[in-house]
Amino acid sequence: MSWTGIESWVRATSPTLHAALRPPATDSDIASAEESLGLLLPPELVAWWQQFGGIAQTYRRWPLIPPHWQPLGLDGALRLRKVMIDAISGIHFATRGEEKDFEAAALREPAGTPCVELWLPAWLPVATDGLGYWLFVDLRGGEQYACVMEWDKYSGADREPVWPGVTAMLEETVRALSGDHEQHRLVFEHNDFFWE
Repeated sequence: MSWTGIESWVRATSPTLHAALRPPATDSDIASAEESLGLLLPPELVAWWQQFGGIAQTYRRWPLIPPHWQPLGLDGALRLRKVMIDAISGIHFATRGEEKDFEAAALREPAGTPCVELWLPAWLPVATDGLGYWLFVDLRGGEQYACVMEWDKYSGADREPVWPGVTAMLEETVRALSGDHEQHRLVFEHNDFFWE
């Protein structure tokens, strides 16, 4: 699992961030989350969250995933999923029934299908930029099950998947952190870092 490489980098490079890493999810946490969601979590996501529990709430931002994403642990993902469902509901539709019909149709679409009108219950956040943009895993069925997509606060999830899954996301992060990435370069400034 690529998270091991990321955590090793964090331990060696950013002791403050390493101290802010929360304990990983337990088997019980995973089972409870799956029961609450009514969905099974993909094995690669479970494996990641059994190593990574999120970053403690602070006023600092650590965009580990280029170009600006701070990863979320299981607790943060579940909390922010509910926030997004509640925040988007009621905006694009005249009636609750119309919204529910649209949601049911969108949930029948295969994973990776764009949707701009709602945050779907089958979407689980995995990272945030802190400014209204999110990466999420699409838990709808289909060939792209568990792909990672982006939610834009202005245009919803209107694009194709960014990565086929969290493993690919973490592998790209490891390459970027090691300096082996053409598009992203890590810059340190005043004990923090950002990507350019």
